[in-house]
Amino acid sequence: MAGIRGRRKRSESRYTAEASRLAARLRQAREQRDLTQEQLAVRAGVCVSTVRKIERSEVVEPGYFTIVAMAKALGLSLVDIES
Repeated sequence: MAGIRGRRKRSESRYTAEASRLAARLRQAREQRDLTQEQLAVRAGVCVSTVRKIERSEVVEPGYFTIVAMAKALGLSLVDIES
């Protein structure tokens, strides 16, 4: 598909509410474990900017494997994150 690059813009996504819930859940789990965003990023093997953007709901449709890595680093399952 020519001309389509990258992720959808926040205003174009149908997952805005879900992104906000995901952001809150990840931030809450990180803070409960007394981890900084930097520490979570290292444990998950992602950039700290990725953690920050997801926690601020700036990434509306984050990559599946990024979320799996962050969940694992927090000791959570995907079901835990969803609830």
